[in-house]
Amino acid sequence: MQERRGVLDTPDELRALSVTDLPSRRGHTTVAMVDPEFFDLSYSINPHMGGEIDTAQARRQWDQLRAVHERTRADVHVLDPATVWESVGNGADVAPPEAHPDMVFVANHALPTAGGEGVVLARMASAERESEPDYFRAWAREQGYTVEPAPTARFEGAGDAIWHPGRRLLWGGHGIRTERAAYDELADRLDATVVPLELTDERYFHLDLCLLPLSETAALVQPDAFAASALERLDAVFETLVEAPADESLDSFAVNGGVIDDTVITATGAPGATQRLERAGYEVVGVDTGEFRKAGGSVGCLTLWLGTPGGSSPP
Repeated sequence: MQERRGVLDTPDELRALSVTDLPSRRGHTTVAMVDPEFFDLSYSINPHMGGEIDTAQARRQWDQLRAVHERTRADVHVLDPATVWESVGNGADVAPPEAHPDMVFVANHALPTAGGEGVVLARMASAERESEPDYFRAWAREQGYTVEPAPTARFEGAGDAIWHPGRRLLWGGHGIRTERAAYDELADRLDATVVPLELTDERYFHLDLCLLPLSETAALVQPDAFAASALERLDAVFETLVEAPADESLDSFAVNGGVIDDTVITATGAPGATQRLERAGYEVVGVDTGEFRKAGGSVGCLTLWLGTPGGSSPP
């Protein structure tokens, strides 16, 4: 197997990368979700935010998303902000849950370690969301996860950092929310190979809006989001890149999904992406996330894949 390579940035380093030679890692099977009780629109920090939230409909959509994950054998655990507030609010400089309408987008709170038994907290780019990881810290510790502090640079968790399926390789989105410098630190702390991917379009402000690894060899992508160098890196590693239609990537967040074996869970309203995924051999399960898309998030943003707390795998 290859030794740990840290951050791979130069063409020579990337040409020498053999994913199959990298250390393997087990998949994450626990899904964290945040109860949507306080979800709303009270500010605008991304180009998609707008409209009025139907909170009853948002609850129904969230419940459906949870049920779909439970039917596909995921172990779903729910962070209740009101309950966690009882432990983080005592004497701490943390705003109450009603001040965090975006907390439901749990993917941005942390990044799971390679084995999934621990997490590295996020350092949010916007003041509106900066104390959300404090809630996740308290909840994760209570669940039994090892909790590591955030990098010193801005880093928005699994929204921008995505593990390659089955391998100790981390894809690192940067340029809009997360700073490139975060990955120098994460490569060392996670003992992982990291391939940075520069994002250039504000509409795709997180990597999980434009990259969804499907397997060790295939991924769903939206090319418009990336710098040319990032596309070259994806093309060099994945044998198959399934391109989502641009309009569906923006209007339906077609790429912002989840994968369980050969099942892809994604938002409804993306017939082109669904057809392309089915042709590639995947079963597609659509979930209506329309209320959450008004705030700039969908299936992938609403879920954070973790491992089993206290597991024996290395971090």
